[in-house]
Amino acid sequence: MSKSKQTVNAPENAERPLGSKFINLYLFIMFTLFPLFVATYTNGDFPFIHLDDGFIGIRHQKYYLFVVMTAVAAIAEILLLATGQLDFGVKKSNVKKRSAVESVTFTDWAAMALVLCCAVSTVLSPYIELAFWGESKIGGYTQGRNNGLFLILVYVLAYFLITRLYRFAEFVFVGLGATCAAVYLLTVLNGFYIDPLNMFSNFVSQENVYMEFFATIGNKNMLSSFICVTLPVIFTMSVVTKKPVFRAIYLVSTALGTMALIIGDSDSGMLGITVFLAVFLVVFIRKPSRLRYYFIAVTVMLGAVKLLRLFSLMMNDNYKKLGRLPSAVLFSRYTYFLLAAAAVITILLFIICKKKPGLTLPKAVPIALGSVFGMLALGVLGVFIYFSAVDTETPLGDFENILRFSPEWGTHRGIMWIRSFDIFKGADFIHKLFGYGPDTFYCLYEPYFSELKEYGNSSTDAAHNEYINYLVTIGIAGLGSYLAFVGGALVRGFRSAKNDPTVLAFAAGAVAYAAQAVVNIAVPITTPLFIIFISLCEACARQRDADQVGDAANPSV
Repeated sequence: MSKSKQTVNAPENAERPLGSKFINLYLFIMFTLFPLFVATYTNGDFPFIHLDDGFIGIRHQKYYLFVVMTAVAAIAEILLLATGQLDFGVKKSNVKKRSAVESVTFTDWAAMALVLCCAVSTVLSPYIELAFWGESKIGGYTQGRNNGLFLILVYVLAYFLITRLYRFAEFVFVGLGATCAAVYLLTVLNGFYIDPLNMFSNFVSQENVYMEFFATIGNKNMLSSFICVTLPVIFTMSVVTKKPVFRAIYLVSTALGTMALIIGDSDSGMLGITVFLAVFLVVFIRKPSRLRYYFIAVTVMLGAVKLLRLFSLMMNDNYKKLGRLPSAVLFSRYTYFLLAAAAVITILLFIICKKKPGLTLPKAVPIALGSVFGMLALGVLGVFIYFSAVDTETPLGDFENILRFSPEWGTHRGIMWIRSFDIFKGADFIHKLFGYGPDTFYCLYEPYFSELKEYGNSSTDAAHNEYINYLVTIGIAGLGSYLAFVGGALVRGFRSAKNDPTVLAFAAGAVAYAAQAVVNIAVPITTPLFIIFISLCEACARQRDADQVGDAANPSV
């Protein structure tokens, strides 16, 4: 059998190169310690380790942990290289010699282009300190979200480490599932005013923190982003894993993640997870053997909604305020019908798989389903454009803030987007091309701060749309290279799924994150995980490429 037909990931008991072991350790820490990491202190009083300062500077805590861990991983690999112990895990007898240029992929070029564009943007910026570090003191207050050129360099460093040295080890992702289950459970408890870690004791009088911060992640926006980048990965690992015990861990985490998604009260999270479920229904529909596990996970998600409703009743419905969409999901009676339908479909798929093992449906099936979803999306977009640009008078009731764009749209994201495009239109050619520097949005938007007062804000340092934010801060060239980087890794990752189905889990997290980014912000609390999953997509694609080159060098294999 040709090796290209096999999974390139090594079996769990296979010996891995030392460099790959270090990368797996790095990933394990990023998947377990990073989500839970907050400031702690001890004072000799029970329970001895205290977390009530955990929300103070939480962004900086995770930012420094990511930077330090990536630097340590890089130093470890450099030391291995210097001592001749760095093995890339590719048998030389199986590989034809390739030039340095030939081994650089489209995604690699896009990553380097992103760094170059951000470097040029920083040099040309009138706010060089803010553009480089993503943070500076302005008017006596620290501004920026640490998304400067320095962090982008760290992202690209992590990308090249992972893509060159990663080899699959499932314990890393089981760790992710278990850790996220803890974060999700904390979110649910916090949503019902239960604070087992005592993280809210200093913020009872600060409503913006007490009501909108959760677990060890931060506010609703950050929590939404975290759920979107982790829950789809865990869900999809439950589909592709071959180990029942691991599947059980992933499914428990999926159930808790669904509850956290509702309690976190974020429409952007709902958007990201909905897009993920639609895309991956298309991805899995050809093979009933995988589709049955997809529907098991969907059934678990729907069941978790009803368990959350039961828990809410037990707590006398004493939870933090929920918006219309999360409330509709939590209280809807239609969930029972969807739950029953998902359970029936799951049973039917198991029967089909037993009677016709190995069944694969025609390619026309996912194409047709994808076309239907595509037309639905275009239809919703068409309705949105119609009520926003053509019929601006017809009352839309509860759908007013969804189907009609205005300055108030999306908790006043509308006005931020409108002014962001005004900033872009007012820029000269060079600044249209390269922007004003990474993470300089606060300075660019400052002339419009007075408008935000009627919406309850005095300032903003993000457009609350990652793509618009990049357009303004790093320009057309920077946004284009970023989209090429993300898109290139996803396309190459999906193409490698025949060799390695675990890449679908990495792509799942990236797809959901990219969808919610339309109405959310990038911060080093969650974006590092997105970069890691993008890197893992490319790593799997590179392993597929190496496998194919090995086949070409050894056609008898």
